[in-house]
Amino acid sequence: MSKQHWKPYFIAPTMSEDLISESAVRAALASDHQQQKVTLVSWSTEDICSKFDGATSTLVNIRVKYRVMGEQDTREVCYVAKVNHVRQKEFEDFYRCIFVQETSFYSQVIPALNNILHEVGEGPLAFPRCIYHGQDEKGKEFIYLENLKEAGYRMEDRAIGVGEPHVSLVLKELARLHAASFLLQAKLSHDLLDEFPFLQIEWTEKFNIGSSWPDFMRATLDLHTKMFEKMGGCEKVIEWIRKVHPQVGHVFEKLIHKTGPFTTIIHGDCWINNMLFRYDKDNKPVEMKFLDIQGCRKGSVALDLQHFLTLNAVDEVRRPQQHLTSLLTTYHSTLTQIMKAGGTAPPFTLEQLHQEYMEKGTYGLLFSIMWIPNMVKTPKDATNILDDSEDSKAAERECVLRMVDSNPLLRSRLHSIIDEWTEYGLIP
Repeated sequence: MSKQHWKPYFIAPTMSEDLISESAVRAALASDHQQQKVTLVSWSTEDICSKFDGATSTLVNIRVKYRVMGEQDTREVCYVAKVNHVRQKEFEDFYRCIFVQETSFYSQVIPALNNILHEVGEGPLAFPRCIYHGQDEKGKEFIYLENLKEAGYRMEDRAIGVGEPHVSLVLKELARLHAASFLLQAKLSHDLLDEFPFLQIEWTEKFNIGSSWPDFMRATLDLHTKMFEKMGGCEKVIEWIRKVHPQVGHVFEKLIHKTGPFTTIIHGDCWINNMLFRYDKDNKPVEMKFLDIQGCRKGSVALDLQHFLTLNAVDEVRRPQQHLTSLLTTYHSTLTQIMKAGGTAPPFTLEQLHQEYMEKGTYGLLFSIMWIPNMVKTPKDATNILDDSEDSKAAERECVLRMVDSNPLLRSRLHSIIDEWTEYGLIP
């Protein structure tokens, strides 16, 4: 639903309008046109987020009509606003934590890394422009970003995954993000965690939506063990889950531990819904942008690679192993090129990267088992995975077990990943 504001008429607010203040719209417009004097003519809103997306913020399209001083005709621009609206008091610290992570990344990290890339003759990182961020009169935190869909970008189907052209684009952009971070660290006399203190906070330690993060993982693994039991023929992966289950919190902490030459600033939530692609006239992807960096952290580059490739690259792109070697070569070549342009050798070889990727296989397998069932859901199966009510948990259990028989993508996507990591020896 959308509603347009034409002053001085009164318009009854929609849900999205309750979250957007005119003062913030005016401030965003002024920030976006700092070299021009502009006047707000009207603005309208449209809700664009869904519980199906597991979104931790409310997303709102804001279409703005404005006039530049000296011009008679109006112009139009569209922004995407992410709003951290008021929730239950007990969850406030967690939602504020991840919102601060994202606003800080846009306002501090991206400008610093873009300066590094500019120095070596590279273009800016593949993120939307941050137009404005702040807090409104009611205390709601917000970020206004450029609307990439207005520029022709679109999201791929998370249920299916992406092929080689998309994968190659993402790997090159991840390499640029990581390389710029390594180069920045090389210039600093102190650690990146001291340069950007917000990165010292690990969001999973703040997670408290019905449980702690380790308990959330265990509950998800419990449900998906029942899913594998219903599928049949999944004894090996069930045994792997039962082995990991009691210590999954410790396993996760060890995987994200900040040590070694592979550690730098990473995206942290590198899956298909956090990416948009732009296409040429032949429908070939030619550019991509990352979204939603609330999970950013300092960690191994292999975590981003595992998260993206294992959950999102289609089977024929990841396998057999020579395909994986080719993918890692694409990433490492871009990383090496940019770091050498900055006068610094890459901190690891291709062979070392391959070994680190394999050692972080538990991360990719664990997240695949946890999230693939949600990724392949159809709209009619939508459940809110962040709702900790008993009714919602029951609906999720019913949905996942029903999909074993009704959704062929569930089996094919999971079996592909399980077979892959059985071949690599992670699943005995």
